[in-house]
Amino acid sequence: MHFMFFSAQYLPTVGGVERYTASLGKELVKNGHRVTVVTSALPGLPAEETGADGIAVIRLPVIPLIGGRFPVLRLSSQKAAFKKLFVQHKPDFCVIQTRFYTNSIMAARLCKKHRVPALVVEHGTAHLMRGGLTGILGDVYEHLVCRYIHGKCLDFYGVSVACCDWLRHFGIETDRVLYNSVTPAELRALAEKGAGQLHEKLPAGIENKVKFVFSARFIPEKGVEPLLHAFGRVRENHPDAVLLMAGDGPLWQKADADKPENVYLLGRLSYEANLALIAMGDAFVLPTFSEGFATTVLEAAALGTVVLTTPTGGSPQLIPDAEHGCLFPSMAEEDIFEALEAALADAEWRRRAAAAAYDNLLHNFTWEETCRRLVATARQKTGEEKKA
Repeated sequence: MHFMFFSAQYLPTVGGVERYTASLGKELVKNGHRVTVVTSALPGLPAEETGADGIAVIRLPVIPLIGGRFPVLRLSSQKAAFKKLFVQHKPDFCVIQTRFYTNSIMAARLCKKHRVPALVVEHGTAHLMRGGLTGILGDVYEHLVCRYIHGKCLDFYGVSVACCDWLRHFGIETDRVLYNSVTPAELRALAEKGAGQLHEKLPAGIENKVKFVFSARFIPEKGVEPLLHAFGRVRENHPDAVLLMAGDGPLWQKADADKPENVYLLGRLSYEANLALIAMGDAFVLPTFSEGFATTVLEAAALGTVVLTTPTGGSPQLIPDAEHGCLFPSMAEEDIFEALEAALADAEWRRRAAAAAYDNLLHNFTWEETCRRLVATARQKTGEEKKA
């Protein structure tokens, strides 16, 4: 089968949606399918190419709004040429990533008009913009786009149960899930590859300390400031604990200025070095506000590191109870502090919970399993389309 993914952003842009598209596409190719990704143009990259992973990429001209987070398709000859290509060489099935990009609107219109079976995968649990007039206008836009795409009679899926719950906010009822996933063996190999790079970044003398790891954008939604405050209190009781923080973003400078003792800001790491960091941690902590299904949480579980996070996105499916990890109630400093203290107090619990989460992941959250579900869905829908 020929699968076509519509993803407003794609590699080398790094993010959850981009990795989801690339990883699922790679698994499809491995299983003998053809994969094309339609995405936004980036400076210095060709309009069309096929990568070493066998995935063909078509990049269309865009206007990069909101610092590039919201690319808007331009009216261009390349866009017109792509539409002709779509008609002439129709894919067997389309996967539209997220509900509100102009890329998604174009995809929904093309699939409906030319009778190509498709589904929309939702990756979020909150509006793109929050607060003020911009937030209000953004909310109105998202509702209108959702109504338009839903009106094209496309099925909606979530990367977690929480994403399905969020879609009800737009009047879309669904319980269908195509989970965000990982490939554990591949992650372990990459972590080993990145160990040397990471070693150059690490402070001396932390080998025998209890290591908490944070890896995310330094933005308010990831709980950077309350985590620093909570760890400062933990450090007073446990001088043998360290917090290693990887990433960059608008709060990085403030975090660097305000960080308590035993907190080390490593900056933005390569993907391999970041995995090596997660693998060496005694606990991975992510006090996040809004997620579909955080890839770093899955990566931590796959690498055998116990997870401490909020019950957002898919985390409750990976960590259904305290035997699989720790879901603290909120991003509040006190909740983070109690989670860190509890993890420090029981090394055996950390080992046992990490093992239980890994076992859960192997049964439910691998790309092999998500690929199997997508292919089965596509075959069913293409069969229904032929009958119609």
